[in-house]
Amino acid sequence: MQNSSIERDWDILIIGGASGSGKTSISRPLSKFYGIDLVRIDDFQCFLEAIISPEQISNLHYWKIEPTWREQSVDWVVERLKDVSRAWMPGLKAIIKDRLEENIPMILEGDFIHPELPLAFNNPRIKTIFIHEPSKEQILQNYLSREGKHQAHRAEISHAFGNWLKENCEKYSIPIIEFRPWDNLMERVISCLHD
Repeated sequence: MQNSSIERDWDILIIGGASGSGKTSISRPLSKFYGIDLVRIDDFQCFLEAIISPEQISNLHYWKIEPTWREQSVDWVVERLKDVSRAWMPGLKAIIKDRLEENIPMILEGDFIHPELPLAFNNPRIKTIFIHEPSKEQILQNYLSREGKHQAHRAEISHAFGNWLKENCEKYSIPIIEFRPWDNLMERVISCLHD
């Protein structure tokens, strides 16, 4: 249910961050708090993989058509994550544009949000934040809690990609919010959105 004591002055909230950083953990309560749709990029990934072939858009299928990615260096995989994030930008721009035109507010959340995406819009109705987890060990623990598997290499990749996202968000003056401490994350995010 929407909280009427805090008036929302935006229509689109973009929440980016590396895998395992805590985006979904904050996106769900924010969606309930503001009473608006939560749109997860992961859902589009499943949909598009089902209808678009790797020959049409290889970056979209990268993690499936290149099974050796787990054996590659952290830097190499981070470069691929940047490529995939860039490949997502035209589609995400179209979704945001449609929501603005139809006046249907949403929170858009996902791993593959490039820091340059919000730069495509000079619109006060769009806000962007990135969630950052600075600890590689915490990311590893998040994967273990969420998926029940020890994924040290994946945590290293996410940590490196998260640091790259943070560096670029600082470059573009996009707010970065550290996930911890969890107990006041909601308050910190809401305060950032209403500054």
